[in-house]
Amino acid sequence: SLLNALIICSAIGLMTFGIVLLYKYRCMKCLIGYMIFSSTMLLGFLGGVVFDTAVEVYRLTIDQFSFYFTIWNFAVVGTISIFYQRGIPTKVTQGYLIATSVILAWQLAHFNEWTAWALLIMLALYDLCAVLTPCGPLKLLVNEFQADDAPEMPGLLYEAGLPSEARRPGRSNGGGGNGGGSRRAPSSSSNGDERIGGRLRHSGGGYAMAERSGPSSAPKRSNGSSGVGEPILPSEDTPMVVSAAASGDTAVHMTSSSGGIGPAPSSRSDATSDFSPPSTGMIPLAIAKIYRLPFADPDSVPGAGGSASSHGLLEGDEGASPNALLSREFTAEELRTDVEVIFPRNGGRITKEDGRDGSPRYVVKDRHGVVKRTLVLNDQGKIFEEVRRDGDDESEDGDGRNSIKLGLGDFIFYSVLVSKAAQYSFATFIACFLVILAGLGGTLVLLSVYHQALPALPISIFLGVGFYAATRWLIEPWIQDMLRTPFYV
Repeated sequence: SLLNALIICSAIGLMTFGIVLLYKYRCMKCLIGYMIFSSTMLLGFLGGVVFDTAVEVYRLTIDQFSFYFTIWNFAVVGTISIFYQRGIPTKVTQGYLIATSVILAWQLAHFNEWTAWALLIMLALYDLCAVLTPCGPLKLLVNEFQADDAPEMPGLLYEAGLPSEARRPGRSNGGGGNGGGSRRAPSSSSNGDERIGGRLRHSGGGYAMAERSGPSSAPKRSNGSSGVGEPILPSEDTPMVVSAAASGDTAVHMTSSSGGIGPAPSSRSDATSDFSPPSTGMIPLAIAKIYRLPFADPDSVPGAGGSASSHGLLEGDEGASPNALLSREFTAEELRTDVEVIFPRNGGRITKEDGRDGSPRYVVKDRHGVVKRTLVLNDQGKIFEEVRRDGDDESEDGDGRNSIKLGLGDFIFYSVLVSKAAQYSFATFIACFLVILAGLGGTLVLLSVYHQALPALPISIFLGVGFYAATRWLIEPWIQDMLRTPFYV
């Protein structure tokens, strides 16, 4: 039994490492093709075995053509609902995921008792090592998922929607006690800076934006329902530019000098970079001031009057003060005027897109095209960062739902444990059923505390095995002895 369990765990570990390698080297067609093929075979072949057993046990009348036609449609519709999901009700997808778990758990439940319990314990230990150790395959897979250019990969995940007042474990309260539950869109910068009164203050949570109206001005939060943060005005002593970081995780770079700033260092040589033509774009003057982007045509800047240098706002003489254009006050109409700017080579870009309400949004992207933040310009020429609230259509995951997800493998082995317990008695079945739910709840509590991926098997499996043994060899014999000996009150 131990040898069989060890072989199965080893096979699962090797296949997981194979999935990690395929995902790391972006062999997405092979990976998704394998997942679709395995799901189709599971629903079609193993589902057919379960259906055939049900026909024999319950003596159902069905001809051979109808049998294979039903299995074919069941497998095809199930695969589409699991991996495509567009236009398919959530209940249908959830139903097929549950069916997948039941079919595979029914097959695994045919192991003899000792093999099944040994397999469950070893899988719980394997899950613990695979997720928490630095070299664990699931830990490596999570790290790959969190990369900037990580492609999306459909997986066998059971997703359950949460009530609007509930908060997903691991989600931080970005509202900061303002009562609105608003949170700022995640920033790729590992050392976020908060602008308050024209200065930059380290906050560890991305770029929070505050109005610079005077030396002692406090940040003002928008109380409207537009889902935007505080307005930004540029700081004269901290130039910023959209550029590419060495790690490829870019949006904004800052320097404390007042001299010129170029794009972030690139792995390519300067000579190669000089030959690439500069990329230009049309953005409002207010955003060009915030990121200190050079103008393609300085004379076209409102109020320039031909006095602006050809270097624009980004570059100047070494040690010189900022350009005169930066120090002058613009009217609201001038700040909303679109100007042509030059983006840094190998750097990020700012593109204009229409929001859901039809108003323009200015999306800041890094050099890989990953969205870093979304800016909104109001009628007064002030810039706001669009933030996401818990009640909005978009969530942190970008899938538009406030939900929690659990790997289908956890459901499968929960089902195996409950099925083996149910084969002995109803008391063991109820005990294991309840402690599995308790263990899953404990895992969610730990998830909300540690804010990182955690294994879902160990707590529930160890509790289930322990309570199964206690119920079978301690509680049930004690109850039977109590029932055999009458007590008179």
